[in-house]
Amino acid sequence: MKSTLIKHGLVYAVEAHQFQPMDVLIEDKQIVAIERHIKAETDSTIDASSLHIAPGFIDLHCHIFNHPLFKNGRLPADRIGVNQGVACLLDTGSAGPTTIDAFKEFVIDTQSTATYALCNIGSPGQPGITGGHAATPELISLSGTVDAIERNPDWILGVKVLASSTHTGLMGLEAVKIGRKAAEIAGTPLMVHIGNAPPLVDDVLDLLRPGDIVTHAYHGKTGGVLGYNDLVIPQFRAAVERGVIVDIAHGRSSFSYQTCAKALDQGMPVHTISSDLHGGNINRYVVSLARTMSKFRTLGLSLEDVIQAVTVNPAKAVGLDKKGFGQLNVGGPANLTLFAETDRAVEMEDAEGEIRISQNWIEPKMVFIDGVCFETTEVL
Repeated sequence: MKSTLIKHGLVYAVEAHQFQPMDVLIEDKQIVAIERHIKAETDSTIDASSLHIAPGFIDLHCHIFNHPLFKNGRLPADRIGVNQGVACLLDTGSAGPTTIDAFKEFVIDTQSTATYALCNIGSPGQPGITGGHAATPELISLSGTVDAIERNPDWILGVKVLASSTHTGLMGLEAVKIGRKAAEIAGTPLMVHIGNAPPLVDDVLDLLRPGDIVTHAYHGKTGGVLGYNDLVIPQFRAAVERGVIVDIAHGRSSFSYQTCAKALDQGMPVHTISSDLHGGNINRYVVSLARTMSKFRTLGLSLEDVIQAVTVNPAKAVGLDKKGFGQLNVGGPANLTLFAETDRAVEMEDAEGEIRISQNWIEPKMVFIDGVCFETTEVL
């Protein structure tokens, strides 16, 4: 039985929503103690004097279905997972009903990072289809999506639909309705990408139910959640009030400092911080989940709120809390991230080209998954 003692760290206490000085003792795959001044003979000891300890970071929106035939810019999971201090990744619709079964063989079984997926109601991964994969009826399958989830309930956690003209074409709102019905039948959340109209974001938001997820919520495109005079549109406020989850999903073209700041000023939330990492933004704009987290420190979120948005909240959103993520409990699985927060000044660009300088730079150092430690190796 391998044991590790992590000493002198600041541990995120989920219920108290604050960091507290604690030691953490891990034996095999479990946390066996979280308390002050643990004394134990262990195989290894980590001095976390300058570090924070949190539940393992979760990226609720990324693209890691790295199939050899259908890459389309998708990334190896470990590249943006354990190598960047992230314990768990959710692929959001890189595969549809006809291709998603291969996710286990090409992602889950080959990567050290814990990986899960949402099934796209459309046709991602089919040869020759690079866009518009929910644009015509023949590219959408209600029954296929439900069947895929029923075949793979352990790792397909919900349904994805992209509500933008690029992806739904003339199907417009009908694609969203079919995604909503698939999620209802399968008993899972629905994640909806909002982008360029049609369909109108107002109509899309009206279809969402408590527990559904609106992703790319604070993009800077015309027709988003800000309307006349940059006021939050009533449909977005109503969606938030009835329990729709607000996800960031930064991406190449889907996050604006200005849009987010104006929404925050009007009382709107950031429930989950995610990256939308793929091959097109790994070297610029996004780079890492940690960099995205650091951007929200410049927007005024507390460190505790940022950590909650990559741990507790995403875990609850898609049921990962039932799989041992989003929590640090004695007797629970040892899934945790150790990170530093420093005053390092880094230029951080949003999807609109605006650059802000970090003042609170979040830098993961290592991550444990089921008690196995991985040190960060990739650029953050």
